[in-house]
Amino acid sequence: MKKIVLISLMISMIGISCSGQDKITENDKSKIQEVIANHNKTLIYIWADYCQASKNMFGANIKPYLEGLANNNVGIVIIYYGKDEDVADLKKGGILLITKDCHSPLLVKRDANKTMKSLLKDYKKYNGMPIPILVDKEGSIQNFDTESNIPYRYWEIIQAAKL
Repeated sequence: MKKIVLISLMISMIGISCSGQDKITENDKSKIQEVIANHNKTLIYIWADYCQASKNMFGANIKPYLEGLANNNVGIVIIYYGKDEDVADLKKGGILLITKDCHSPLLVKRDANKTMKSLLKDYKKYNGMPIPILVDKEGSIQNFDTESNIPYRYWEIIQAAKL
């Protein structure tokens, strides 16, 4: 009985920590579509504060190339599931930064997958973090790994930065 009460309490807390207002909205989707439509290539990087791999990948493989991407007319969309102040340094021209204060891995992944499936032509569900995606103007993924069926290779992103 105690386990059932504890599980119910945990489920309630998850619902509170990622309520409907903290999901990617239709307005957010419109902004993302606009960035994609206005650039030959767009980097979409989805990550979460609970995921150390996301932080490491961003710091080592994405952040150093943001300026090069922007200088080469590559659109940049960063979707961060965490506190807005954690990514305040990314609020600069040329980057669409969307933050959602959600800390539930299950709900973050579900929201990210649902959003990307609705925006991109060839997106397949991915149950990991981070999710780095490079898309063309039509919303087709450019860094798609055919062996694993996930958009994950960084080389295409670095090449897009032309550094």
